[in-house]
Amino acid sequence: MIENVKVFKAMGDETRLKILILLSKKNICAKGIARHLDISEAAVSQHVKILKEAGLIIGYKRGYHVIYDLNKQILLEAQSFIKLLIEDDVYSINDKFNLNVKDLNNLQCKAECKAVKNCCKRFKEEL
Repeated sequence: MIENVKVFKAMGDETRLKILILLSKKNICAKGIARHLDISEAAVSQHVKILKEAGLIIGYKRGYHVIYDLNKQILLEAQSFIKLLIEDDVYSINDKFNLNVKDLNNLQCKAECKAVKNCCKRFKEEL
């Protein structure tokens, strides 16, 4: 689960998303990324560091340059997580990511709102 948090945090920045989009089209070095996005190489370096820590991109040496590429496996795992959310498959999420679904069964409404209480009641019934 921690890996998913890192991935989604890394993707939560517009410039990093632009870098990922660029890398989806071609493998490129930091200088090329900077030119395409019209940002400094120092800024690219900071963004690349975060993307690499999240495992979203990989770098390999080609001559004097480091060329960056997408790590499609990590993106596929994030896609799988999102698919489980869309399908409302709480138990599959629990099994795959070792969450504590028992806590979901013990939800109690905190507000004194009739609509919220009914919503929580239906939620418990679905579980």
